[in-house]
Amino acid sequence: MSTQNINISPQNISGSCDLKCAYNFKYSESNTTAKNNGVMISLTYDNSSVPPVTYNNQRYTVSNILITCPSIHSFNGALAAAEICIEHVPVKGGPNLFVAIPMISSSESSTASNLITEIIQSVSTNAPSNGDSTNLNISGFTLQNIVPEKPFFTYTAPDNNEWIVFGIMYAIPLSSSILTTLGQIIKPFPIPTPGNELFINKRGPNSSGKMGDGIYISCQPTGSSTEETEVTYSTNTSSNDTSSFLDNSAVKTTLQILIGCILFIVIFLLLNFVYTYITTGAAKIPSLSKTITSNT
Repeated sequence: MSTQNINISPQNISGSCDLKCAYNFKYSESNTTAKNNGVMISLTYDNSSVPPVTYNNQRYTVSNILITCPSIHSFNGALAAAEICIEHVPVKGGPNLFVAIPMISSSESSTASNLITEIIQSVSTNAPSNGDSTNLNISGFTLQNIVPEKPFFTYTAPDNNEWIVFGIMYAIPLSSSILTTLGQIIKPFPIPTPGNELFINKRGPNSSGKMGDGIYISCQPTGSSTEETEVTYSTNTSSNDTSSFLDNSAVKTTLQILIGCILFIVIFLLLNFVYTYITTGAAKIPSLSKTITSNT
């Protein structure tokens, strides 16, 4: 396995992972406490009644959130100004899942940048030294407003932990003054990020259907094709076949023609009935042998 730090770059992609690396999330609001660890800020996140993340049909809960300055990953061969990493633990055991988003210096702003700015300002005021902690009173704080629903990169670390990393084009913008403040309260600390092959999910999060839909998709590269998957279905195959049959365009066209013919025949019979009634005073339905008169 590779011991070199992985470079998050389009030029470093080994293949596509749209199907094999499905990431679905629905994060709830949370209270949070921030701790200054000297080289990073760590944030707590409340457990919700329903695990907020599904990755390849495995359920995960949030265990920790880290903010570093500069980033721990390299993006296009260079470190970003800062990075936020969200650690998830699997409900049923196994490797952890990390979701990382770079942060850059920019005059632009977003909901995510406003939340991160509020965190950094609060830590700077109330927990400026190594070991200090503070409760963050941020109304409506949720990772739902931080993780972008954009294409992402993914790789497996030598310890088998899974990583989802968003590219620099989807970085969270922060003002230069806030990044300066962040650099004053925590020190740079290089954290190794070795990885093997880098894949890209062009669809982004929440694009693979409902969470926990009974379909398991392996995320390990298989053979030369990066889109080969091992799939086992726990859903009802007969209902799936019926649904597929009805969704077939040829079947839909045939049904439409059949329904149209039936409607045409019904309308023709009604018009014939009315015409016969008006002209002869008796109406005969062609499919019946009995004549109905209007003067019985």
